[in-house]
Amino acid sequence: MEKLTLTAQEAAEALQVSKPVLYELCKRPDFPVVHIGRKVLIPRDRLRAWVNAQGQEGAAV
Repeated sequence: MEKLTLTAQEAAEALQVSKPVLYELCKRPDFPVVHIGRKVLIPRDRLRAWVNAQGQEGAAV
């Protein structure tokens, strides 16, 4: 079964950014993040949708 969420490290690797950059992204209101206690999880499907939305916004400029 595929995991529903990515850890901060996995999401950083998927986005090809450092963990500190990922944690800065997590502060954005439009970035998909789930906090469970101190754990930071990023839902896979919402991350894909967020990345696609960023591409569409860039193309509209």
